[in-house]
Amino acid sequence: MINTGLAAAIVGLSTLCTVIYIGLGFLPRPSRAAAIWSLSFAGYMVASYLWVGAEAMNSPALRGVSSGVMLGMLGVIWLGLRIRRRAGGRGGRGLLGVLAMTAYVIGAPLLLGVFAESEFQLTIVRLTFAVGGVFAALIMAELIRIGPHLRDEVLPLALATGAYVILAAFNLLHEAVRLMTDSPVGPAADISRDINVMGSLLFLVSSVTTLLLLTRQSRQPEPVAGGTSFTAVASERLRRAEAADDKWWGLLVIRLDDPITLRAASSTHAFDHLADRFGEVVRAHLPAEADIQASDDTTFTVLLPRPEGAVRQVLARLLEEVAEIGPDSPLAVRLSASVGWAGVDAVGYDLDALVEAASTAADRATELGGDRWERVTRV
Repeated sequence: MINTGLAAAIVGLSTLCTVIYIGLGFLPRPSRAAAIWSLSFAGYMVASYLWVGAEAMNSPALRGVSSGVMLGMLGVIWLGLRIRRRAGGRGGRGLLGVLAMTAYVIGAPLLLGVFAESEFQLTIVRLTFAVGGVFAALIMAELIRIGPHLRDEVLPLALATGAYVILAAFNLLHEAVRLMTDSPVGPAADISRDINVMGSLLFLVSSVTTLLLLTRQSRQPEPVAGGTSFTAVASERLRRAEAADDKWWGLLVIRLDDPITLRAASSTHAFDHLADRFGEVVRAHLPAEADIQASDDTTFTVLLPRPEGAVRQVLARLLEEVAEIGPDSPLAVRLSASVGWAGVDAVGYDLDALVEAASTAADRATELGGDRWERVTRV
């Protein structure tokens, strides 16, 4: 039997985490990854209720099934992280990982339920927990791939998964020693169960903190006047410009240089301040007729109806103003930006083609040292 206080804590906390994530994460920022993470919290919550019910009914099989569902949620969280970076299911290795996750999510409850009253029950539990440790390590690898620009956001879950891996290894080692010394199952099972419950509580808090921050960090495309999306408005303007054979239209991709380096050298608050100031400068120094979309905190896509000479003046003034952010910023560095510029005379009137060409030009400007613009002359 588990401690009554721990049982109440895991039920209450899993319910609270589910409500918090869905209400503050998934609903305001819906995405495939957020939907999967919502499923993981909901699954954990349901499993916690089943676990308490199993304790009340003294049903080892139901207890094993609920424990397996909880462990399986590690794989679901990992899948959400893969989808967030758009790597889930790509290629043979990606498909193999998804199949392994699915097998674990289904197999863990079945194994723990079937062997719940077997003499091998503790061994199966610890082996299943060890496989969960593998998925915890995979979660940590995905968090590392996110990069230093979100280091504060991923830290809680990274620490929790690190502790999970250590605990899984310890459990596996302890079980090997127990089997070799032929120690009794009872005391080891009780200790293992209490440690696992405490670890689950800590993992829940860490997971909801990191995943909520990652979900809310994903910036939604900004609407333009009237609430219409940038894509819809820009496509309509380009369609009318093409019909009128108006060549004075261009698309800009404006990026702050070295955002990852800046993020790594500063705190979250300092970097957010820099990003906000950068956005303010971009919006303040573009003409009023420009349509602007913030792709993320440091990247802006702009549709601008101006002739070449006027655009050059706008960009020169904009780059000068970005450089002036430095003295007032929390970091004593000179900021700069890279701009990709694609005109309809060189690329045509298709919005997607313009965005792709301008993004490539912005990449080229960054490779050349930044603090400049690069114009697409032909495609």
